[in-house]
Amino acid sequence: MEGNLEKGSSLLFTASLVLFTVTMGIGIISPIIPIIAKNMGAGGIALGMIFSAFSISRLVFLPFFGKLSDRYGRKPFVLFGLSLYTLLALLYIAARTPNQLILVRLFHGMSSAMVLPVILAMVSMHSPKGKESTYMGIANRSIFLGLAFGPLIGGIVSNHFGFEMAFVAMGLISLASLLIAYATLNEQVKESLRKNKKEKMNRRILTALIYRILNSSGRGSMLVFLPVYGSIIGLDYTMIGALVFLNLIVSGLIQPYAGIFSDRRGYVLPVITSAILSSLILYSIPKTTSFIQLALLSSMLGFTSAFSLPAVGGLIAVEGKSTGNLGGLMGYYSASKSLGRAIGPIIAGIVYDVGGGGINGIMLAFTFSALLTLLAAPLFWIGVKESHQIVEID
Repeated sequence: MEGNLEKGSSLLFTASLVLFTVTMGIGIISPIIPIIAKNMGAGGIALGMIFSAFSISRLVFLPFFGKLSDRYGRKPFVLFGLSLYTLLALLYIAARTPNQLILVRLFHGMSSAMVLPVILAMVSMHSPKGKESTYMGIANRSIFLGLAFGPLIGGIVSNHFGFEMAFVAMGLISLASLLIAYATLNEQVKESLRKNKKEKMNRRILTALIYRILNSSGRGSMLVFLPVYGSIIGLDYTMIGALVFLNLIVSGLIQPYAGIFSDRRGYVLPVITSAILSSLILYSIPKTTSFIQLALLSSMLGFTSAFSLPAVGGLIAVEGKSTGNLGGLMGYYSASKSLGRAIGPIIAGIVYDVGGGGINGIMLAFTFSALLTLLAAPLFWIGVKESHQIVEID
């Protein structure tokens, strides 16, 4: 038992390091891609396609690679995905047209689908019984911290050394992750996974995925329209960046403690509390024009949002370990986030236009995000009641 705990802790440390470096690498290039695309002559549609290509590719490949990792093991997919990450840095530098950049983004999304859900499946598989949410919280912390620090580092590198060096930094970080994973990750494929022929989903799993879609839709809308609102009320780019950074950094730091709370008190309480408080904060954001108050609200939203994620991830981990298709479920879990992030801002944008844009449109968009987040609470409470009705998917 003690040996298993040591093995789980060692894998968790390595997985967290890989998740941090990979997401930081993604974040490093995120501030400069719009500028590069504009310099290539990309219009609004092309710019949207460049950003959507990454999410669409992830959405398609996440469940696919997750299921394959259940059959053939996790490590090969992680290593191959990280190898692609390293090569992608060169492809970004070589891209000369918007269409080429779209193609690179498609490959980037595919390589991301090989790494993130598979790493999360490894973490979940080796989490001790009763500590699934804690382990997911620690893994989530690495993801959020990487996303928070990546754009900051990318901006500094681009300002001092040029755009190309930001891509080189991404490649070097990915290479470091590859070497770490190759040297330290070790997992054998269990026969139960090799023989897994069908995915098994019960109501609890489907509820968790639906919650993740709604939660990501609301959060994604906020990340799009918070900068827009900041510019309307006269905040500069540094202030707007600080608001997003505070949200991500607080969310990342609180994740492990939220996981511990979930393991002790169950899944429903942290998720319901998170949804209710987050919806109130989202509704309150466009009611103030003070940077200090917005910074406080953004930090609070990072705190409340973080409370639900380890609980939902822990539920998926428990169900995945019992059904033997952990990689596939983690793929769907990650894909549900991508789907929410894709559709939420679009619907909120429509609401914004219906409201006539400006402050009125912003208020309607945030109200929509708040209602979407609040709706997730009763749906989760109803769906996570004890139910083991199995739905098999070929």
